[in-house]
Amino acid sequence: MLLLSQSGHSYAAGPYDGEWTGSATATSGRCRPAVVTLTVAGRVVTGEARFEVEAQNINGTVQENGTFGATLGFHQLTGRFTRDAFDGSFTRADCVWRMQLKRTR
Repeated sequence: MLLLSQSGHSYAAGPYDGEWTGSATATSGRCRPAVVTLTVAGRVVTGEARFEVEAQNINGTVQENGTFGATLGFHQLTGRFTRDAFDGSFTRADCVWRMQLKRTR
């Protein structure tokens, strides 16, 4: 238990560090929602979006002001982190998607 406690304290180096979960919902088109998970460590962001028939990796960078740029598979994903919320968007499979996440730590 002590090891778990220590590793949790060393992880929080940046203002957006942690685990983020939520969904991506199509705002146009007939695409079904995706489940999204992100991990932020400093400026490095990695994660995954799970669509109905596949999952795609997310790799990107968050700036000090919270702006975010990444790739989701071969698609561009942009957005902004603010405290414990993230709001972003991308276009994939003829749909425009809105991604909303919350920090779960």
